[in-house]
Amino acid sequence: MTSRASMGCLVYVTLPGETESVAAGKFELTKDRCGAALGRFVYDKSYLARCNAVAIDPIQLKLSGETYETVRL
Repeated sequence: MTSRASMGCLVYVTLPGETESVAAGKFELTKDRCGAALGRFVYDKSYLARCNAVAIDPIQLKLSGETYETVRL
């Protein structure tokens, strides 16, 4: 369970061969009920539909509709 206090931002990338940035996804930082930081990232559906989309991190953040989570232990 997470608290309602959160901070979020859009993540932009400049794709190879382009000069304009595009929104790749959304990152949100919240805290769990114990106060530990919890980060969530999800790629935007329109970004995933682009033929030239690239993964922000091909190992940890593969191109998918999955919501990726990270916690600080």
